[in-house]
Amino acid sequence: MPRAQIGVHSIEYSTTGDQRAPALVLIMGTAAPLTMWDDEFCEGLADRGFRVVRFDYRDTGRSTYTQGPMPSSIPEMMAAFAEGKLKPSYRLEDLADDVVGLLDVLGIEQAHLLGLSQGGGVAQLTALRAPTRVSALTLIACSTASPDVPPPSPETMSVLLSPLPMDRQSFLDWNRLIYTYTGAKSPPPDLDWIRRRAERTWDQGWTAAGFLRHLLAVISATNRKPLLPSVRAPAWIVNGDADPVFAVEAAQELQKAIRGARLTIVPGMGHDLPPAFWPVVFETVGGLREGRSRFREAEAKPERS
Repeated sequence: MPRAQIGVHSIEYSTTGDQRAPALVLIMGTAAPLTMWDDEFCEGLADRGFRVVRFDYRDTGRSTYTQGPMPSSIPEMMAAFAEGKLKPSYRLEDLADDVVGLLDVLGIEQAHLLGLSQGGGVAQLTALRAPTRVSALTLIACSTASPDVPPPSPETMSVLLSPLPMDRQSFLDWNRLIYTYTGAKSPPPDLDWIRRRAERTWDQGWTAAGFLRHLLAVISATNRKPLLPSVRAPAWIVNGDADPVFAVEAAQELQKAIRGARLTIVPGMGHDLPPAFWPVVFETVGGLREGRSRFREAEAKPERS
């Protein structure tokens, strides 16, 4: 796959669809390389008239990795951060700047951003830091990073804090644990799909150190709630009513923060995007493209006194 040189970082990426079509950039969750997006999902978006771009974040897949030691577990990392002994290697803002850098390398003036979980936060920051480069936002299973966002339950946290994998088999087992608990409730998690995705993701490149660097960026994230009212790109928020990481209240807060944002609550959907829920995303992405011109026309009209 090709790579883009963005500052000191080499970012691996892949494109699907007509290179002349409007660009749609997919931004995944914490430390997730491009293989976490299914080829069939990307092809479905391309069939709907998009040039689909996905990429390996820094510290994931085949992109550049940050050098230096990291704690060996999530609790150790969180304790070191709380004690002031560990600082983030980068912020989510830096990952947002990587997205803009990728657009520059690909010669894309403006793109629709689709972000899931951490990727939703990165998409929000990209729209805030480079508003002229973002045509629309599809934000899935994410939040404003406000202290008002309801935290996961203690049971959910115990699963999310499970020991990190160190080899291929433990990575497959870890994915099964995480996504059977946080994933869809109806239909139930597809274990074969979870396994296949984990296999190709391990083969693409995943490390515990990279995951912890990303997680530290999430833990130290900027509260975006007071900033989001300045976003002018049309936005559509998608959240499952069975998401144990970000409850429906988090999605509702995000909707209120972004002017004119739409919200779809999906029955049975958790903190993941298996094939059963792709049609919802296809609908929102297509709806934003169709409604973008109307949104801009309404924005341009002066209010009547």
